[in-house]
Order: sequence, then structure tokens, then C-alpha cells
Amino acid sequence: MKRILSAAVAVVMLAGTVGIAEAQGRNRVQVEQRGWGHGAAVSQKGDRNGSVTVQGGRGHYAQGVQSGYNNFLRMDQYGTRNQSTTEQRGESNLAVTAQDGLRLKADTRQNGYNNVAGTAQMGTGHRAVTDQSGANNASAIIQTGNGQDVEVRQRGEGNISVVVQSGYN
Repeated sequence: MKRILSAAVAVVMLAGTVGIAEAQGRNRVQVEQRGWGHGAAVSQKGDRNGSVTVQGGRGHYAQGVQSGYNNFLRMDQYGTRNQSTTEQRGESNLAVTAQDGLRLKADTRQNGYNNVAGTAQMGTGHRAVTDQSGANNASAIIQTGNGQDVEVRQRGEGNISVVVQSGYN
């Protein structure tokens, strides 16, 4: 799992520095669910948007909504009863969420263009919210342990945030 989280963070940071590569074709959705008791919903409006949802474990819920052009989102959940919601509106936005463990919740909202958000959580009972509006904003969140809670809100242009939390609450 550490390799997956490291890869997710690397993708976010790389995309933030070199830009998001243009997607090929029209809108694309891929959903893989293993285990049991999952729910997933993806809605895309516009052109060249892409979405990947891989869940595993049991009892997960994932929801992705995108409108605009050339947006991409990916949500990976393993463990048990994790919830991920991503909403992107605009152009060339990227959201990556990788969770593991039990009862983890991640909410990502982006409006505008060239925004990048990454959330990686391991452990139990974490909550991460990323809300960005504007252009060229980047946010990365990593939480380990139990019971961590973070909200990142950025407005405007060129904002960068990095949050790393570990321990037990």
C-alpha cells in the first residue's frame, strides 16, 4: 500500500509541475469492484474527461462528477467502509484519491482549470476535505494512524498546500 500511496503523491506532484497531458478520445469511465457491498456512481459531461474507480475490500462508496474538458479523477479504496466523493468542474483538473483501512472519508471539489488534488489515507477514521477554486492550485494530503481530520480550502491562483498528519486521536 505504501507504494500505491507514494505513486499517487508522485503523480499529483508531477502533474502539478509539468501540466496534465491531454486525454485521448471522448469521456472514459472504468469501474472495478471486488469484494462485496460496494456502490459507485460516475457522471461526466463535456469532452475528454476520464475516471477510474477501483475499490476492493467491502462496503465502499465512491462518487465522481465531472463537467468540462480534459478532467481526470482516480479513486482507489481497499479495506472496509471507505467513502470517496470527487467533483470537478472546469478544464484540465486532476484528482487522485487512494485510501486503505477502515471508515476513511475523502471529499474533493475543484472548480476552474489546471487544479491538482491528491489525498492518500491509511489507518482508521480519517476525514480529508479538499476544496479548490481558481487556477493552477495544488493540494496534497497524507494521513496515517487513526482519527485524523483536515480541511483544505484554496481560492484564487497558484496556491499550494501540503498536509501530512500521523498519530492517534
